This record gives sequence, C-alpha cells and structure tokens, in this order.
Amino acid sequence: MRWGDETLASRVVIEKLFKEGAAFRGQHMVLILRRVDEGPRRVLFVASRRVGKAVQRNRAKRIMREAYRSLVVQMSPEPVHLAWVARASCPHSGMGEVRNQMIEMLIRSGLVRARTGAVQDDTRQEAERQRPDAPQ
Repeated sequence: MRWGDETLASRVVIEKLFKEGAAFRGQHMVLILRRVDEGPRRVLFVASRRVGKAVQRNRAKRIMREAYRSLVVQMSPEPVHLAWVARASCPHSGMGEVRNQMIEMLIRSGLVRARTGAVQDDTRQEAERQRPDAPQ
C-alpha cells in the first residue's frame, strides 16, 4: 500500500490470522490481530455480503482504508497481521466515527498508546468536518 504497509494476500496466512488472531469488536467493524515474529505489518480490509451490495461493500472498505491510513503513523512498528472486517453499519457511518472506533480498537490491542490531546483533537476536528450541518 502507498503508506508503507503491505496488503495481506496469502490465503494460508489469512486463514491462520482468522483462526489464531485476537478479535476486538466494535460497532462498525471488527479488528482481528495476530502478532508475528518478523516481516512488515500486513493489512487486510474485508466486507462480506452481509454489509450490502457491491457499492456498499466498496464504500465500507474505502472508509476503513482511509481511516487506517490517517492512523498508521501513530502505530507501533511491530510486525503484525491485521484484518479490518466491516459490519453492516460501516458504509452508513462517517469517516470520523470509523476513525474514532479504530483509535479505540488500536488502543485496546496495544498497537497505539492512549494519548490525550493530539489524537482526540484531530478526531474531533475530523468529526466536525464530516457533519453535514457544520458551518464552513
């Protein structure tokens, strides 16, 4: 991917991730994480047919990718395999909501340290921009 992480593409590795990985559940998505010994951080974005038709599945993956891209610089550099699995509410939620939830899940998983201030201020500003009734 353009921001430095590699796409998780191997079927064997993906099956191992889903079998052995730890799951962190949220309202709009599920994070499945598996720590590995070496190699780059690899990421997978998934939206099943339960999310909706193709347009909604693509929107859910696009929102998750963009939210993840904005958070990747705050993550620890340890080698992990990540799968972000969209839930049915994901394509109907805004970028700010998804980003906030990703931050919470990454903090719970230990990949991002909880910070007061910078991350929350950026998130609040992003949420304000996403609101349709916000003055511009």
